[in-house]
Amino acid sequence: MELQQLKKILAAEAKEKGICKEWYEYILNAPSKERLLMLFVKGLNFCLKNNYQASPLWAEFEGIRQHYGVFLNEPINAKDLRNVIAFGTSEGIAEFSGFTVSQVWARDNTKIVIRATGYAYVTIDIADCAEVEITASDAARVCVFRHGGSYTKSTTGNARINIIDKRK
Repeated sequence: MELQQLKKILAAEAKEKGICKEWYEYILNAPSKERLLMLFVKGLNFCLKNNYQASPLWAEFEGIRQHYGVFLNEPINAKDLRNVIAFGTSEGIAEFSGFTVSQVWARDNTKIVIRATGYAYVTIDIADCAEVEITASDAARVCVFRHGGSYTKSTTGNARINIIDKRK
């Protein structure tokens, strides 16, 4: 599909979901598919709140979405990415080390192992039926926002994992 046509479809869906005029224009004026993916990541709260995932169009981003940390029904193998967004039946590992600061979203039926080492700081949002296994070591810090799903956790060294239950 041509970029212009893709932008028009995405913008129309976003407008239907109530996107503001400024972001509607961002979508229409995006110069590339990469920029559209960046907008998706930056506007993730809107997308999640309005169930705006444009699922049938994900194939248009095949091969580039993984670079931006977006995984849909596919294996996850991420190392020190700023964002990891896992949907559908994605399964795999996300590792964070050194002084990395990252955010992870696990939704739907995702199964993901998260390893934080060194001085990494990772926030994790768990929703739906996602299963997350968290391991933190050294001086890593992990903060989990649990909206649903399940998790297991383990720490070594001075690492800490903080759980905030948002299911109330």
